[in-house]
Amino acid sequence: MAKLYSYLSFDNAKESMEYYKEVFGATLLKRMSMDENMAKEWGITTDNLEDTTIHGGFVILGNTIFCSDRDSKSEPFSSSVTMMLDFNSEDAEEVAALEALYKNVTESGVEIIDELKEQFWGGKMGIIKDKYGLVWMFHAQPYSNLAQ
Repeated sequence: MAKLYSYLSFDNAKESMEYYKEVFGATLLKRMSMDENMAKEWGITTDNLEDTTIHGGFVILGNTIFCSDRDSKSEPFSSSVTMMLDFNSEDAEEVAALEALYKNVTESGVEIIDELKEQFWGGKMGIIKDKYGLVWMFHAQPYSNLAQ
């Protein structure tokens, strides 16, 4: 069965990956820089190719997010781009891990849109905007609450 992964593009994916490592506790996956032939083919300067990212990724709470540098013709992020960490588990340790991640992230100076708190549907939810303008929804809810 095919898997679906989030794939983000940044002005500087190398820098962004380091940000998510520091602020979100992400584990970094291999990052591939553009080589000289690719750069020439795509009309990109060959200066500082070691800082370019043609493909990379990171893992947050066991979830893989891939990324690359944004094409110069691409639009930047807007608040309409939303990343949701919808964490559903019966395991109290996993829910605690999400709560700890939210606490760490909010202590880093991100914009808090909504505090992580109990919701009327039985889960917890909190929303932040990171330094790149990505809106992240943290959501924790036991599976048993979804069936009701």
